[in-house]
Amino acid sequence: MLKARLLTALVLVPLVFWGVLGLSNQWFAVILGLVVLGAVWELGNLCGLAKLLSRLLLVAVGIALLWLAFEARYSGWASGLIQALALGWLINLLLLLSGKIVPREKKSFRPLFLLTGLLALVAVWMALVRLHGMADHGPRLMMFFLLLIWVADSGAYFAGRKFGRRKLAPHISPGKTVEGVAGALTGGLVCALILAWLQWLPLSWWLLVEICVSTVLVSVGGDLWESVLKRERGVKDSGNILPGHGGVLDRIDSQIAAGPWFVASLMAAGVSL
Repeated sequence: MLKARLLTALVLVPLVFWGVLGLSNQWFAVILGLVVLGAVWELGNLCGLAKLLSRLLLVAVGIALLWLAFEARYSGWASGLIQALALGWLINLLLLLSGKIVPREKKSFRPLFLLTGLLALVAVWMALVRLHGMADHGPRLMMFFLLLIWVADSGAYFAGRKFGRRKLAPHISPGKTVEGVAGALTGGLVCALILAWLQWLPLSWWLLVEICVSTVLVSVGGDLWESVLKRERGVKDSGNILPGHGGVLDRIDSQIAAGPWFVASLMAAGVSL
């Protein structure tokens, strides 16, 4: 399992660096769009769309929404949507940690989960395309965002294994611990200080720390959200396309929540996107 996971990462990481730093914004949008459509396909299954035709129709709807989002990505309502989704993901985190949402296995079709998930995927795609297309250091900041989440995930993994005692949300994901989240936040702090040293953004170091650490915290909600979907569907992974990692949603669940929050935070700080 670990060997397959490492081999997959060795293949994907260089491709991600090339795609983010080497492609134009339009081609980046296309490649990221294909990733999102893969997640849409898996979302359909998790929400109870068992028939092939139904899931193909869902992907077609996803393509249409991505096209509309690309055409309107710099409009006022697009900015409002990103900011609203950022707030929504914060509320999602608080609700999931409250213990009031206890997933129960269901096999029926769940349209509300499907609609909110589809909206979340389109919104994060639009937010990250805007970040990548930023006039100053856009691709670099996009790569930094991904590294921020990767470092946080690694910090959570190692801190959880070494020090993990207190369960974060045992009713949703028994493996996650408070100590693991502390490790993730520490990773976010280190990344923020590096970003401040690079001086890619005209923001104070303490504001960058606030943005990065809060982004890592909100990303936990994306992970828990997907865990709810999988537990209610009765599956371990969202798919099996990535050996050792599961499906596309398993790889981008944190980014789905963190992307709108990171971009909305930069907007709120006065960064032009």
